[in-house]
Amino acid sequence: MLLMFCAALVLGACEYVERPENAAERRFTWFSYLAGEDLKESCRSHAPPRYRFIYNAIFSEQVRTYEINGLPDGGGGMIDAEILSSKVSPDFLLHFPNWPWSGKRAVAQLNDVEMNLLRTSLEASGFFDSPPLGKILDSHSFYWLVSACEGNRFHLNAWVHPSPEFANIRFVDVLQRLDGTKVALPEARDLPAEETEFRPRPAVAQDGGYFRFFAEIVPDGLRAAAWP
Repeated sequence: MLLMFCAALVLGACEYVERPENAAERRFTWFSYLAGEDLKESCRSHAPPRYRFIYNAIFSEQVRTYEINGLPDGGGGMIDAEILSSKVSPDFLLHFPNWPWSGKRAVAQLNDVEMNLLRTSLEASGFFDSPPLGKILDSHSFYWLVSACEGNRFHLNAWVHPSPEFANIRFVDVLQRLDGTKVALPEARDLPAEETEFRPRPAVAQDGGYFRFFAEIVPDGLRAAAWP
C-alpha cells in the first residue's frame, strides 16, 4: 500500500514513513527518505538513536543505504544495509518511470561496542559540526549524506567528493566492516567535464536513459534544488 497519496508523479512526491513494500513506494518517497524526514519526526517521541547513511556513487550506477537503529535498552542496535546497483540487479538502470529499485540487502545485530565505534567515527568525520549550508548535492556525483536522531535532536550533514571533508571521512571503514552484503564499496572518482554536463533531455533520447536531480543543504535539513 502506498504510504500516502501522490498528487504528481515526481521524485519525492510522498512522505517516507517506513520501509517501502515495493518499487513504486520507494521511488515516490525517495526525497523524503534522503532528507531524513521520518527521523526528524521520531525525535519528538523520545525514540532510541537512529542513524541513516546514504552513499550516492553516481545515482544511476550505485546507491547504498545503511539504517542503524539503537535498541531501547541502549545495548547495541540493528544495521540494515542495502545496495541499489546495476551490477547487483541488471534492472536497476534508470529508464524513468520504469524504475525497479531493488537490490541486495543484509540485516545484522550490533553490540554496544560496535554502536559506540560507529558513533565515534561519525564524530571524527565532523558529522556534528555545522552542515555546509547552500551546498548542492548532485545525483550524478559522489557524496555521503547522513541524518540522525540522537538525544531527541535531529542533525544532517553531507560530504561531497572531491573535498578535504570527504577525504577525512572516518565512518566508511566501520560501515564496511559491519556491512553484511559483502559487496565492495565503489571508489569515488573525478568526473570529466562531459560527464558533469547537465543534459535535461528525455531519457528515451539518450543511450542508457538519463535521470538527474539536485538537493540543497538548508538550515532545517534538505530541499529540492534547481540545476546549479
